[in-house]
Amino acid sequence: MKSKLIYSAILAMTLGTVPGISVSTFTSPNALAKTKLARVISYKKLSKTPYNVNKGYLYTNPRLNKKAHRAANYLSWTFYATESAKVKKANGKEATYYYLKSGNNKVKGWIWKGNLSKVVVSTNNNTNNNTSNSGSSGTTQPTNDYAQQKSDISNMLSIVRTMYSQDQDDVLADFKDITPKEAYDSSDNDLSEVISDMGYAVDDQDNDNGVRMDAQAIQNAYQLFANRFPSLTSIKLAALSSRLSDTLSGKSSDDVSEAASNLADELSDAVLNLQS
Repeated sequence: MKSKLIYSAILAMTLGTVPGISVSTFTSPNALAKTKLARVISYKKLSKTPYNVNKGYLYTNPRLNKKAHRAANYLSWTFYATESAKVKKANGKEATYYYLKSGNNKVKGWIWKGNLSKVVVSTNNNTNNNTSNSGSSGTTQPTNDYAQQKSDISNMLSIVRTMYSQDQDDVLADFKDITPKEAYDSSDNDLSEVISDMGYAVDDQDNDNGVRMDAQAIQNAYQLFANRFPSLTSIKLAALSSRLSDTLSGKSSDDVSEAASNLADELSDAVLNLQS
């Protein structure tokens, strides 16, 4: 009899029927809120197109319920898009995701198309990329949403991808931990370090074509940030940029390497102070 009373008391406590005591040991599966997934509206086949990933995640499926890979780990890889999916996300907004496969077929998944950029094959060593100077004159302070920093990170990523192919991987690795909040001055990686490593790359490069491609990328980086520094710094950088332009029109790759390295050093120091 005593054991039955003890059993009844335990059961009553478990079910929450003892006055003054509320215990919820068990939860019915039906009472659990279901995770709201993205809903696929339509699919579309794509012609096989090469892309680079810039940020975000690759998901295992277009319902976006499981992350497969972090894009930042594959910035130097080339992916190929073969299909797109228009989805309605859990927040009610519609978006388009592309299905990607890496060239070696080891990495694949669905990623928002806004996190991609098409691979551009340049046939002209001195061709500028499509990056425009989005800066303003003077030293305007960044906005709270870090719009300028986000733009600079994206543009610098595109610029680095115009460097000599053998030099890209080491510099792209710098982007892995760059955040908009500390885009210019960080204890880890920032855009100042990216530019500095571009200078090291051109200085160490022996291939004439490689030197010129790296140098042009440094020139493009300067154009991105030009006119956003104090007047004396701007004058000094403009002179170094002009010197680099002169050497690029000449035949000596040693002169190009030295001029590009000097510009990268000064530009790196200047960018380091943009956020202060």
